[in-house]
Amino acid sequence: MTLVGPGISTEEIDQILQQTRRAKTAHLRWRAYAMALTTGYAVEEGQLPMEHTDCQFGHWYYSAGPQLTALPEFQAIEVPHKQVHAIYHDIFQLLFNQPEPSFWQKLMGQKAANSDNKKLAEKKLEALTEKSREMLDVLENLEKVLKDMQS
Repeated sequence: MTLVGPGISTEEIDQILQQTRRAKTAHLRWRAYAMALTTGYAVEEGQLPMEHTDCQFGHWYYSAGPQLTALPEFQAIEVPHKQVHAIYHDIFQLLFNQPEPSFWQKLMGQKAANSDNKKLAEKKLEALTEKSREMLDVLENLEKVLKDMQS
């Protein structure tokens, strides 16, 4: 067993890298479900957790050991991850938590209001995708730091 950092072996780094890649895959899957839902495809309830602590990526992030949590590159993941879920929450509200139609909506038709919400949800999906890319860039940074620790 070769130590590469303060008490971290190359085997442990390999394991951390594998877990990091699985977490990245889980996030990409979650994002694909969010995109599918926004475009009208049915998605099972458990596939799109609303809270950032409830998704598979969040489970990985919030259960990481001290070897990772001490790294600034790891800490930098939290804010964009929370933002991705906040944007998704907005999208979900727009698409599914419709308030009672106003007098104007009743007069002009509920369909027009739904169409506006759909357009706004699509704009928010663009923001979600961009924030997700930012999160993945930070995650790539973490992977690079971990690989550099092996060298």
